[in-house]
Amino acid sequence: MKLIVTIVTSLALLFTGIYIALMLGINSTPRAFNYPDSNISESNKQAIEKTLKVFQEGYTLRDASKIDECIAQTIDTASIFILGTNPNEIFKGKSGAQGLLYGDWAYWGNVKYDIDRFYADQITDSIAYVVFPGNITLDFNKMNFPLQVTGMMVQDEVGQWKFSKMQFIYGWNTNYIIFARTAAYGTLITLVALLMACIIWRVLGRKK
Repeated sequence: MKLIVTIVTSLALLFTGIYIALMLGINSTPRAFNYPDSNISESNKQAIEKTLKVFQEGYTLRDASKIDECIAQTIDTASIFILGTNPNEIFKGKSGAQGLLYGDWAYWGNVKYDIDRFYADQITDSIAYVVFPGNITLDFNKMNFPLQVTGMMVQDEVGQWKFSKMQFIYGWNTNYIIFARTAAYGTLITLVALLMACIIWRVLGRKK
């Protein structure tokens, strides 16, 4: 019986160790963002980069009083639709954009977008698909996570590019999540097996 308990306990510790190692390594691959060269004219690329830098400035300063100013320069409020990193973070219209920026600037963390590495694909003369990487240091525990922002941008009547659609994504390697979940199931199963073995051992011991 002691041998069985030892084996099951060892397995539980092994699976737990694997789970912890995988979860600690989940954000260890920010360099995975290898975008191709942008398919867009140089003038439009520079104009889009200008908008992205204004967007970054807002996330750097994190001044809630400048939210409307940032939106006016970077977001098309008539068509904006935003998906956040969490499933329930769905924002639409100017009020939605205000809610997203306020939540991000007030509570999320320090965000640094890698504007120099953005990719843009010209869809039409006034529509482009854009994606760029970044990194966030969370306020409450100082953990770092790679980010990826993707979306559609539209050019207004004065030639300024603004976001029409956006999605914020944590740049995690999902393989770590899959294998970590397997390890978690392994830990649960071995602990249940250990508990059952202990119960059976006690019952058999009482009968003797």
